[in-house]
Amino acid sequence: MVQFLEWLAGATCFGLFVYKWIIIAAVVMTWVSADPHNQIVQWIGRVTRPLWVWCEQRMPVMMAHFSAYASILVVIFAQIVIPAEIRSLNLILQGQSDVAGFLLQSGGHLLQGTSIVVQSLLFFCMFVLIAWFILGLVNPSLNNPLVRIIHVLADPLITPIQRYLPRTRTDWSPLVGVILFYLISSAIITPIAFYGSTLSFPVSICIY
Repeated sequence: MVQFLEWLAGATCFGLFVYKWIIIAAVVMTWVSADPHNQIVQWIGRVTRPLWVWCEQRMPVMMAHFSAYASILVVIFAQIVIPAEIRSLNLILQGQSDVAGFLLQSGGHLLQGTSIVVQSLLFFCMFVLIAWFILGLVNPSLNNPLVRIIHVLADPLITPIQRYLPRTRTDWSPLVGVILFYLISSAIITPIAFYGSTLSFPVSICIY
C-alpha cells in the first residue's frame, strides 16, 4: 500500500501536469483561430471544455472570459495539493505521522497551493500589463486578434489605477500595476508560501 500511494502521488502529479499543458494548448488555439474541424483541435476541446464551463459557471459574469485561465489555476492548485495529501497519508501508514500531523501538513499544502496560484495569477497579470504597455507605445490596431485579447485582459487591471494617476501622453498605469503586483507577491504571498512549506515538512509539493 505504501508503494502504491507513492506511485499514485507521482502519477497524479504527472497527469495533472500534462492536463495543464493541454489546457494551455487550447488557450493558444483560441488566439490563432484553429480549424474547428481538425480532429486534434476537437479532441483538445472535448478534454478541456468541461473544466472551462465549470469555472465559467462559478465566476462573475464580467470575468467569464477568464474561465480558460482560471481552469489552468485550478489544475495547478490540484497538482500541488492532491499528491501532497496522498504523501501525507502515506506517512501515517508508515507510522511516521499521526492525525494531528496530517491535519497540520494539509493546512501547509493548502497554503502553498493557494499561494502559488495567487503568484501565478499575479505574474500572468504582470505579463499582460507589460505587453499592453509595449503595445501602447506603437499604437497597434485593435483589429489584430492578439492585440484585442491583450486589451480585454489588461483593461480591467489598469482602469482602477488610471483613476488615481494624472493624465499624461504616455499611459504609465500598466507599469504601476506591474510594480504593485510584484510588491504584493514578494512582500505578502512569498512569506505565506514559505510558512506553508514549514507546515508541510517533510512532504514536498509536486510542481513542474
